[in-house]
Amino acid sequence: MKTRQSFGQPLATYQGVSFPIVTHYQQLEMLKWQAYRGLWLRDQGRSHTKEAATVKWLGPKYSQEAIHECLLLNGHYAYTKEMPLEQRLRDVIGLEIGDGTAQANQMVIAKQLIGKAYRSYQHSNQTEHVKG
Repeated sequence: MKTRQSFGQPLATYQGVSFPIVTHYQQLEMLKWQAYRGLWLRDQGRSHTKEAATVKWLGPKYSQEAIHECLLLNGHYAYTKEMPLEQRLRDVIGLEIGDGTAQANQMVIAKQLIGKAYRSYQHSNQTEHVKG
């Protein structure tokens, strides 16, 4: 965005271009710190389940959004083999599937926040007896 020009100025000088870049940068930085926090908790022998699930859920989500923005900012040129964006998008979508779906990671986070009583499914080892 620093080298592409529009009306004689680099695209990066326009708020409509720079603000989304800032947003994606900040989301990915926050996520990086969440990953560091999870690793620190693990090193301390403490629970880090929700932090790990958050990174596994939001890492691919935020990355996909940032790559999509890059595709839009670069126009049709972004879909050529000269730019790696279309391959990056496929790679990150694979992570959204392979490292646990968003819903699976949200279930893990909900269980950690709400407690073991939270279950999106019923699982019981007890059998019900019907009085007759």
